Amino acid sequence: MQEEAFLGLAELLPKVAMDDGTVIITSVNEAFARPGSLLDLFRGSFRDGEGIAHLLNHTLIVAADPGALALCEAVHPHCYLLQVMAAGVSSANGFMTRSYLELVWSKLTLQHRVLQLGYNYLYTVS
Repeated sequence: MQEEAFLGLAELLPKVAMDDGTVIITSVNEAFARPGSLLDLFRGSFRDGEGIAHLLNHTLIVAADPGALALCEAVHPHCYLLQVMAAGVSSANGFMTRSYLELVWSKLTLQHRVLQLGYNYLYTVS
């Protein structure tokens, strides 16, 4: 069942992981992935930091919606669409709303799957 819920993740992680199996994971919705938004700032911080630009190659950007995936794929080689059934994840969700909780649980389930596949992760939050 986990393989069905996270199609393509097992094939993507080896391409992203560092030699020790660590993956940096961040997530975005369409609003945070637009040009000039949080995703650009996040990626720029790796390029501008001293000696850390290579870590961008080990970063998996998890898109919460198809719009975010398309925007991510235009600027980054390692993007993954998280299947979230709740409506309205392309924009901000109120704290503890149904959409918010479903998104949080989906991210936690993804993190669990990454561990099941034998990887370590650093997860960034906004």
